[in-house]
Amino acid sequence: MRRPLSGSLEHLAPPALLRLVSATSPSGVLELETEAGSLRFDVKRGCVAVPTAAELESAGRILACRSGSFRFTPGDVGELKGEALTLTALAEAACTAASDLKLGNLLEGELPVTLHPELDSNLHFLPSEALPNPLDDLLADLETEAPGELLLSQIGVFAQDPRWWKGSLERNWQRRGWKVCHFPSLESVEIDGLDALVIHHQQATVRVGREQGWLDLIAAAEGTEPPVPVVWIAPLGDPEWVHRLIESGVSFLMPAPQGEGGEAVVRFGDDISRVVERQLWRPLHAGPADLPSGVAELVGALLSQSDPDHGVSSFLQLAAREFDRGAVLIAEEVSVRCRAGFGYSLNRERTALPRGIGFLERVLRSGEALLEIDPEASGPRRLADILGVEALPAATAVIPLGRSGGVVGVLVADRKGESLPDLADLVLLVGRLGGALGP
Repeated sequence: MRRPLSGSLEHLAPPALLRLVSATSPSGVLELETEAGSLRFDVKRGCVAVPTAAELESAGRILACRSGSFRFTPGDVGELKGEALTLTALAEAACTAASDLKLGNLLEGELPVTLHPELDSNLHFLPSEALPNPLDDLLADLETEAPGELLLSQIGVFAQDPRWWKGSLERNWQRRGWKVCHFPSLESVEIDGLDALVIHHQQATVRVGREQGWLDLIAAAEGTEPPVPVVWIAPLGDPEWVHRLIESGVSFLMPAPQGEGGEAVVRFGDDISRVVERQLWRPLHAGPADLPSGVAELVGALLSQSDPDHGVSSFLQLAAREFDRGAVLIAEEVSVRCRAGFGYSLNRERTALPRGIGFLERVLRSGEALLEIDPEASGPRRLADILGVEALPAATAVIPLGRSGGVVGVLVADRKGESLPDLADLVLLVGRLGGALGP
């Protein structure tokens, strides 16, 4: 993307903006306009020329402002004049300068080139494909020893022929963190507590004489807060009936599968799993989801040219500003898998946890950051094993990593037991940095 990108500094503090541009390593011109003055940086792969003492003092005053605007124009800026430093280091030095500390020492070789010079060597990437893990056994252990720590999506199912729903499909859904609640009749269906409802009529005759009852059930599901999505599986040859289903609020219409075994069963299982997964996709809550378009466009443009490893590395560079240790975990169909981290040892033999572990699942579903955990609980203890540490401190942050309004993973990070800082800016950015994980 070559066009200029602009936005308000009220939505992204100047130091956070500089750290974002520094971590993603683009080239171009970054301009800030504030009530304290203006700044213009020629940025070369995330670095700028070392400023003079006067320029640093001025930058400190400007970066302290929370009102104004930014403009970034991607493009080649040529070679920088003199020594270079990262924008992250510049932001730190400018804040130090604004605090009237000794500028001479900062400008005579003590100005850090990076915030954490050891991070590159301390950044560990795990294989891009998950290694085999006994997740089924681990989930079974959790169900036995700590069922209260699980959070499984409750999927209600009414099926004319329950055989379609027994066996491999139900086991696969359990591995995804979904629990199937079977209802034998229309009257037995209870909407409360469900995350989704599937109604499967293999023959259209099943609804005859009970049409209004099914329509009322769909309307009731639509009227809950939040609405419970309803997937209707049945022959769809009656356009008038389909119209009535849509009017009542059905979320997805799917034709009844053809055949009674073999490929038909496999295809049906794959299709209905994809459909339910889409229905369970929840938008982020207010905050990251409401990131203004200017900031969202900047984040998207800075990440668009990155391969997944570079994107994750950029993201962890941002996290290193606030934490001593951090790791990115990706939410997948049947697991939450550690992708990379710094500070933690990381377990290369066991890289994933099953879906359904309560404290992680709540963040993935709600899009709300968790800033304290119970280190003695079963789920956090298993996460500590994945991260290669004996235990996690209570002051551990679990921050949702968002993309397209939903959550695709989490950042787990801590300060080795020290209290956590104000994470408002970081949480704001993380809500849009899911693109760093790739498509």
